[in-house]
Amino acid sequence: MGNEISISLIITTYNWPQALRLCLDSVAEQSLLPDRVIIADDGSTSETRELIASYTNRLPIKLLHVWQEDLGYRRSAILNKALRQVPKGDYVVFIDGDIILHRCFLADHARLAEPGYYTFGRRCYLGETLSSRLLNGKKIALNLLTHGIRRRDNMLYLPWLAPFTTRYRRGELYGCGCNLAAWMVDIVRVNGYDEQMEGWGWEDDDFIQRLRNNGLVSKAAKYQAIEYHLYHKQRPANEANRMRLTLVLQSNAQRCENGLEPL
Repeated sequence: MGNEISISLIITTYNWPQALRLCLDSVAEQSLLPDRVIIADDGSTSETRELIASYTNRLPIKLLHVWQEDLGYRRSAILNKALRQVPKGDYVVFIDGDIILHRCFLADHARLAEPGYYTFGRRCYLGETLSSRLLNGKKIALNLLTHGIRRRDNMLYLPWLAPFTTRYRRGELYGCGCNLAAWMVDIVRVNGYDEQMEGWGWEDDDFIQRLRNNGLVSKAAKYQAIEYHLYHKQRPANEANRMRLTLVLQSNAQRCENGLEPL
């Protein structure tokens, strides 16, 4: 659709200010800046708050910090709190705070935005040594020749292939919350994220499935909207969340009960 849309960029974070600094630096270098950036903070300490405050005058756009008390992993709840700051007509792009963005990331999402669709992209993975060097302030150009990167196919920037790749998917339920975009009106329709999903895992799949159950079609940002994911150890997924997702799949649920607003 182009640059005429209003974009809200939501960045989730928890107690990793070094990674968030790299993420915000990449936001500042975007060829198309969002209209607002909302940091969805799941209970970080003052170090993260101070980092975000330092960017208030460095970014020429509105920067909001939305925080909740640290009561365990409650990503769904903090995302809903951030979403309540988004104008209803906006296009919302979701990323995580351990992501470095290609400079055309938001321009790509803006170009792909279309009513009736949500858009998902993928990411390449920076190895532990490379991530450590970046986190310690080393300036490194990230490209196909950089040592220490996995899934290099997700680094290929070939936006001219978009007409042939936007329908790409490996399965019916496909997408990830660190590179996901949807219209706010559609997010309101599904009632946002399910806050009954606490603990790591499956909350994005649940959210995406409810978008699909409302008739939205997935659009792949393949060979564009590129992200570089900083290394960290993976957490075990919450089995109760997986069971809740199974119920959504079986019931064809279109809204969650405990989301943006009570039903």
